[in-house]
Amino acid sequence: MARIIVVDDEPTHLDLVSTTLERAGHEVLAVTDGTICLSLLTEGQIDLVVTDVFMPHLDGFQLMAAIHNHGDPFPVIGMTGGMKGCVKPFTDILERLGAVAVLTKPFSSDELLSAVRSSLKPSP
Repeated sequence: MARIIVVDDEPTHLDLVSTTLERAGHEVLAVTDGTICLSLLTEGQIDLVVTDVFMPHLDGFQLMAAIHNHGDPFPVIGMTGGMKGCVKPFTDILERLGAVAVLTKPFSSDELLSAVRSSLKPSP
């Protein structure tokens, strides 16, 4: 299966997403901010990044921009709960930054796994 980095500063959500992916057979590296994720990208083959938007140090938008500028970009799924009930502007930005899928919190395990499956399919 795939090697996936999950990035979220909220421990409960990080654990939920990571556990769901591990149970589906994926190798998961769970980290709490974008700077840690970027350091892992240089250490080995990563197939997918699943990242939250609002995090300290390096947020999801900055992380996606850095991944896009990486020599060999790979798929990124964005996750957001929005801010004060407003989600649409953040999902739009994630899509413009190249997210292959955007999940709005809260989302189901089925939604997560479906997004991961479609993100890992080879391009025609």
